[in-house]
Formats: sequence, structure tokens, C-alpha cells
Amino acid sequence: MIRMLTPAVRFVAVWGALVVLGPGLPRAEAASWVDAVGRRVDVPNAPARIVSLVPSVTETLFALGLGERVVGVTEFCTYPPEAASRPRVGSYAAPSLEAVAALVPDLVFASADMTRPTAVSRLESLGIPVYVVYPRSVADTARMLRAIGAVTGAPEAGERLAAELEAAVMRVEAAVSGRARPRVLLCVMVQPLVVTGPGTLADDLITTAGGQNCVPPGPAAYPTWGPEAVLAADPDVILVSPHPGQPDPGAVFRRWPELRAVAQGRVRAVETDWVHRPGPRLARGLEAVARALHRPEVLP
Repeated sequence: MIRMLTPAVRFVAVWGALVVLGPGLPRAEAASWVDAVGRRVDVPNAPARIVSLVPSVTETLFALGLGERVVGVTEFCTYPPEAASRPRVGSYAAPSLEAVAALVPDLVFASADMTRPTAVSRLESLGIPVYVVYPRSVADTARMLRAIGAVTGAPEAGERLAAELEAAVMRVEAAVSGRARPRVLLCVMVQPLVVTGPGTLADDLITTAGGQNCVPPGPAAYPTWGPEAVLAADPDVILVSPHPGQPDPGAVFRRWPELRAVAQGRVRAVETDWVHRPGPRLARGLEAVARALHRPEVLP
């Protein structure tokens, strides 16, 4: 489940309070980097023991060819399958700091919208460098891929992953250019119904794929909707993601045959990790959303 996000302004204020280096002398042969929330982080060159508290970063590290350096992950780091063999340190929101420290990492990756700032502060107090990522768009994701590659000593591989994502963006934008932009409801889950609001990664995917997000701005990035909100929005396309135990989430909407998307057979499934995890597979998610919004043959 994706946690409700606070407004970006509040994020910056909270994380800005952590722009303090951990105690102790700088590590030998370390490079200084600025992470996604403006913190300076001293990271050993080519860190050899990495703990990832972010599922998309875990996936990225393996895609960079650095899987052997990953010594710890969260219980939500489910891809690639090799990640399952790494020691688990708990959830990304509240990992076991003792478990992380016991792995003796020389770098930890955390997320501004998942990992609690207090956890980052405590890890730094132990002298463990923590690099925070915060991708909120497709472009942010490409920047993150490059940054992870650079910080881990694999800049060429990071550039390759970013370039592949950017090439997918160019393909999709060219394919949907000039087409009508359907109004889209993209669901995080259906019971309860949690939908994707403006300013989120999935919202940017909808726009890039040639659609319009029908969820209006509000205090929550991922609001919970009831039947009245869905019927009032009456989207052209509804995107759902199958989950274990819920192989047919579209059935929830078929209770309302008056919905335009239901009447026109445009309740469509997309892989949840492809659209909600800002990593190497985001290119697949973008193309899947474009096909769902338009015609399957819109992309060869």
C-alpha cells in the first residue's frame, strides 16, 4: 500500500532540517554528493555494501549490475527475484535500524516519501551515509537513475538506464501526438478505492501517455474515493492493477454500468509495479498506459 503523501512544501521543510552531516571525520576516498532533497552526503567511492530501503532503488541497483553489492533490502523489495535472497531489514517506512547497522553498510538509500526523517537522522548519527531519492515524475526518475549510477561508481550504466527511459518517452509522445486525450482514473487499489491525484508519478505517466487525470487537486496525493466521486468524475478510461487475492479489480466498477468507461469496455489492467515504482521498468509502464488509453497498436 502506498502511504498518503504530505504536500511537497512540507516535505522540503521536514527534510531540510536534516541537512547536517553525521559526526566523525570524512571517510577516506569519499565523494560528496547532493541528494534529491538537497542534503550533502559523503559516499565512499564505489560503495561495496549497500542497503536499499526503496523497492525501486533495489531494482535499479540490480539493473546497474550491482546486485552483489546489495547486502540488505526491505520486505517490499520484490524485484528482481534475486532480491529475495538478501537480508530483510523491515519496512521502508520504519526499518529496523539495528538490522541495518548490523549489515555494516557503507551506503544506505532512502526515500523522502517513504522513509521517516528520524530514521535517516539516526542512521547518520551512526556514521552511515544515507542518500535520499525523491522522484515525482518520469523526468525525475531518469535523473534518479543517473544519480544512483554516479553515486555507486557505475555512471555509464546509470546513463544507459536513463537514456532507455527517455527514449521510451520520445516514442510514446510521438505515438500519441494529435490524439484525443481521454480522462483517466488510475487506481492504486480498489478496496478501499485509492486513486492517483495530481503531482504524483502516475499522474505524470497519464499526461505523458496522452491522457488527462480526472482526479482534481486536493490535500492528499492519493485520495480515497467513494461511489459518488467515481460517478461524478465519469472517466473515459479506468486503470486498475491486479493484486494477490484480487485478480479482477475491474469487477468493482462493473457494479456501475452507467460509467462511461464500463459501458465502452475501457476498464483496463496495468502492472502496478510498472506505474508506481520509479525505476527501470517505468518505460514499460508508460507504454502500457499509452496502449490502455488509446489503441493497443498505438505502439509497435
